[in-house]
Amino acid sequence: MEKFDLFKKFIEQSLGKPLDDLTAMPVSGWRAVEALWPLNSKFKKNIHQIRSLPFDVTFCKEADAAIECLATKPFSSWDNLSAGAWRVLLERHQQAITVCLANELSKNPVMPLPEGLSPDQETVAVAIFLLHQMALPFPAKDRSDFELPPGSAKASLRLH
Repeated sequence: MEKFDLFKKFIEQSLGKPLDDLTAMPVSGWRAVEALWPLNSKFKKNIHQIRSLPFDVTFCKEADAAIECLATKPFSSWDNLSAGAWRVLLERHQQAITVCLANELSKNPVMPLPEGLSPDQETVAVAIFLLHQMALPFPAKDRSDFELPPGSAKASLRLH
């Protein structure tokens, strides 16, 4: 699903009105960071494993599917994602926060958002807007020099 279609569908389902009937307000960089911050909890348990993986664009579609899942089941589990998709999501998350902070320093709004969303809905809306189908503004930081157990790059991060 395209980013705008996903965003529109999520907003309309969340607020029960067509997007065209809603008044959008500019979201500051800091407010966008606050909205994205709860996603840190998704990475926390396996952050050292995820950070050690090389970034691989072949996992972008799986990462987008995980964000699409957030739109239909907010804060649903990502336990079945491949390690590569986790790495893509982490890179997007970190770079989105960087972009939001740069916009805050420049006093530029990051995106429009209608009023009336709960904090959880705002997190999902900002994640869709910034992370879904995200073209990275900066090169992915190479963290692949970390020692990695054999086979981990393609395996699930679920502990067995």
